[in-house]
Amino acid sequence: MTPATIEDRRLLTDAVRAAVSGASPRPFISQEQGCGTDDSLWKTLTQQIGVAGLLVPEELGGAGAGVAEIADVITECGAHLTPVPALATLGMAGALLAIAPDSDTVRALETRLAEGTPATVAWPNPAGPDLTPQMRVQESPDGPVLHGRADFVLDGMAAQVVIAPALATDGVVLVSVETDADGILRTPMTALDLTRGMARMAFDGTPVTVLTEPAPSADFLAPGLDIALTCMAAEQVGVAARCHDEAVNWARERIQFDRPIGSFQAIKHSLVNLLMDLELARSVLEVAVRAADTYLDMPTEQSALALRTAASAAKAMCGDAATRLTDESLHIFGGIGFTWEHDAHLYFRRAKALDLMLGAPADHRARLAAALGVGPSARGRGA
Repeated sequence: MTPATIEDRRLLTDAVRAAVSGASPRPFISQEQGCGTDDSLWKTLTQQIGVAGLLVPEELGGAGAGVAEIADVITECGAHLTPVPALATLGMAGALLAIAPDSDTVRALETRLAEGTPATVAWPNPAGPDLTPQMRVQESPDGPVLHGRADFVLDGMAAQVVIAPALATDGVVLVSVETDADGILRTPMTALDLTRGMARMAFDGTPVTVLTEPAPSADFLAPGLDIALTCMAAEQVGVAARCHDEAVNWARERIQFDRPIGSFQAIKHSLVNLLMDLELARSVLEVAVRAADTYLDMPTEQSALALRTAASAAKAMCGDAATRLTDESLHIFGGIGFTWEHDAHLYFRRAKALDLMLGAPADHRARLAAALGVGPSARGRGA
């Protein structure tokens, strides 16, 4: 990484932090519709700072940057629970388009994302890393149509475009759906994370655009999933870092027995242990980010394996760190941390939801072991 690249990333991080630091998800939380989106802030991030085009090639109106820059943006958004579809658009939809074979339809959609069109992914299995499609594409007199249902679609109510793996007659394809098309029903879902919208989507003969040629399986989409996992880990680091900073500040300010509570050994040890968790999470995230950018620069079997192992390691370790930090910081805040008015519970909810999305830490440790050829399955083969 060159000094110029480091400086560019710092400037980008500073710009995003300045834009999101005053934002709060609370005005957008609704018991009926889930969490809404701060459209004004999203326009600022996409049109003035240009975050939506970071992963898009320059010839399509983007910045031609990499996953490192995307991770920096998502880390800052996560640190402030920013009510914008950054993870869904940049880290998920953008990731799948980045690894999709080049075509006019993919390039057209990348151009739209660079302009700030909010998008998301209807993952086949939102609770795990399995990419086996659950929805089907069929031919009709008017073109291909989609049938099926997807649950827990991240920012599904805010998205204008949904990308999804689907099973066609000749194999697995990647499709895009306009959310204002006929035959689509979107319903808000109640989620643990109150600061982020989730949706259930039902497709009944919905017109779609097929983005890729049929493949024998969904394995060709695995690098896109791994980049999405890396971006989720970046958000987990942002959540963890913000909670640690707030807990440290509180330990300095809160007075008990005429002393700041940070002077008590139990609080000191807790904050130091949490800092170690945070720094380990940052380290494993950086490894995954570099693996993702290496794969995008040179997509080979070797770089794909390196990305898979790094992404699952990051998702597991950053998930553990974020859950532990949000839980322990809530206790450090004491009684005030357990009130609805304090944001501690919102960060804990975000951390726990991210922890389970697209696979819990145990799932990704098993996936990591399988990728490395170790564990029970490897022993069963005599390895």
